[in-house]
Amino acid sequence: MSITTEDLTTGPVSAQALRRLLSPSRLAMVGASENNLFSRRAFQQYQRVGARRELFLVNPRSPKVHGVETFPSCQAIEGGIDCAFLLTPQHATLTALADAISAGARAAVVLSQGWAEQGAEGLRRQEDLVAQAREAGVLLLGPNHLGFVNLWDGVAACGLGLDLPVEPGHLALVSQSGAVGSSMVGYAGRQDVHFSYVVTTGNEAMVTVSDVVHHLVHDERTKAIAVFAETIRKPHVFRAAAQRAAELGKAIVILKAGSSELAAQTASAHTGALVGDDKVIDAVLRQDGVIRVKSVEDLICTGALCAEIGPLRADGIGVLSVSGGACDLLADRGQDLGLTFPELSAKTAKRLEGILPSYAHPQNPLDVTGGALADPNVWRQGIEAFAGEPEVGLIAVVTSLPTPGEPQRDDTFRAVGETCAATGLPGVIFPQIDQIQSEYVRQVKSDTGVQHVMPSVERFSLAAAGLTRWSKWLRTRSNSAEALGGTLPPVRLQEKVEPLNEQEARDLLTAAGVPMVPAQLVSTRDQAVAAADALGGAVVLKVCSSEVAHKTELGGVELELQGEAAVGAAYDRLISRARSAGVHLDGVLVSPMRRGGVEMLVGVTRDPDWGQVLAVALGGALVEVLQDSALRVLPVEADEVRTMLNELRGRRLLQGFRGSDPADEERLVEVIMALAQLAQGLGDQIESIEVNPLWVSGKQIEALDALITR
Repeated sequence: MSITTEDLTTGPVSAQALRRLLSPSRLAMVGASENNLFSRRAFQQYQRVGARRELFLVNPRSPKVHGVETFPSCQAIEGGIDCAFLLTPQHATLTALADAISAGARAAVVLSQGWAEQGAEGLRRQEDLVAQAREAGVLLLGPNHLGFVNLWDGVAACGLGLDLPVEPGHLALVSQSGAVGSSMVGYAGRQDVHFSYVVTTGNEAMVTVSDVVHHLVHDERTKAIAVFAETIRKPHVFRAAAQRAAELGKAIVILKAGSSELAAQTASAHTGALVGDDKVIDAVLRQDGVIRVKSVEDLICTGALCAEIGPLRADGIGVLSVSGGACDLLADRGQDLGLTFPELSAKTAKRLEGILPSYAHPQNPLDVTGGALADPNVWRQGIEAFAGEPEVGLIAVVTSLPTPGEPQRDDTFRAVGETCAATGLPGVIFPQIDQIQSEYVRQVKSDTGVQHVMPSVERFSLAAAGLTRWSKWLRTRSNSAEALGGTLPPVRLQEKVEPLNEQEARDLLTAAGVPMVPAQLVSTRDQAVAAADALGGAVVLKVCSSEVAHKTELGGVELELQGEAAVGAAYDRLISRARSAGVHLDGVLVSPMRRGGVEMLVGVTRDPDWGQVLAVALGGALVEVLQDSALRVLPVEADEVRTMLNELRGRRLLQGFRGSDPADEERLVEVIMALAQLAQGLGDQIESIEVNPLWVSGKQIEALDALITR
């Protein structure tokens, strides 16, 4: 089976090919050497994870390495191999790969450096490596990374640190960076977090983060996936994986590094200035229910919480703490992060009064006082009371972790573990400040059935915020909004080289159902005066030209005009400015003057990776100054557009502010959807489409200006 160009550039690598890579029966470690740090580490790692698959060491110069007899070549291994783990230097890798191919390998893990990361010459070498692999139907992981480990099947082909936890778990870790991946497994080990897989991808010559995530989403032993990525290649594969993860109730948590701005900032449409690489990715992740975090610690902690707990029945958290100060800290962080601590019903409050000291107050977060350490029934009855609250989906218990000689801490763990299991409500225990989970803590956790222990109040708060947001998104997402594609009737533009002028843009938008402010295109002074007279009241005059994107920069807009003299003079000024600038005019647009209301921008621009991006923003002419925008990748459904409007910081302006009429939100959503659907219909014929401003005044909504760039 060959590896196609389609696999490498757009579609996901096949499940069969990735199984051969990540779960081989016969693995050869080529270049094994006592003098090679990664060879020593890789062999120890293989032994640590259980050595449940055959491993052959290849070294033509040393008959024995790491106490094991070696083979001079892969071809000398009787029965052949499935996968080659290449520890060879860059200059010897092509030869080593050819030998592995001859021995039957259909997968290879290449650790060496000296490839695309070293510039044009390195890229050429990497392309030669990929061509050799593709021709033989071999799938390459790397190069320039630290390999992978499959904990459930006991396969290790990696140079990751020896602090990697070897007991298999349900969180998969996928990291572009080998060094960052190695640091994360060390942190995970200190917090008793266990993995199903750890995969590093390096240069991603053939296998990308998106491919691995897409594959592991379907793995039954993996309940959540943590991702560290600097670049998300194969965006559509990543989105398909996120969609499937949602269907299966599995969380994807990502730490996306880098926040460079796209060249779209220099595009002729204002929309381009709202859309940067990191902003688009942030919008995509939110749209697809992917939890984004900001540190490697939070990546591990949030991923582990999601893997152990899964989707919550409700967003609320019930907190029981031996410290009133910890209750205050959680309340403060919860307010910052959007956590919900549901108010207790009168029935639950009365029930709690029966178990609390007279000076304690039944509320959420709940200070059970230090007396709970002497009486485990306080924990039991408190958790049972919280479990009766339908808005509580997770129990959080704040107490110090157990240490030998303090049996009351063990009793707390037992009470929490047994009661959460009996009520069916998931529970998490954590101390106030960061603590490493000792072997004793791990043993007590195992013995008492506590579902999950976290490092501190801060780590819990951040992780719980991600888990609750994702759980809510999972429960409320629109079933019809899941498709990543979809077709609309195409809209064909006239065959011409020039950009569209505003009148042509108006015609397209009107046909699509976007309400436009009335306007007449005139070509003489007298026509302008007559058009203004017919409209009545104050008018606006604007130049109409395919050569002018932003009219105000040319002085191409005249406002608040009333009467023959004012309109005629304004027309003359516009014509004079256009001639001075050497701009060809298609005419002048005459429209009624609109005042008050709320000015918005609605636009679609094209991202080179993710496709068409819808931007909704407040500000009109001040849109780039206010930077109050919400983004989504098309297509979107109406519910997603409503969510976008709610994300705007200035949304209160649309809800009626200081006596103004509230906007007709449903009509506004319809207008935004109409523009988005027109953009989809135009497809790759256009770079961007924009209405700015979109004037919203109560039930009246009109596009006052329009721009479409090819």
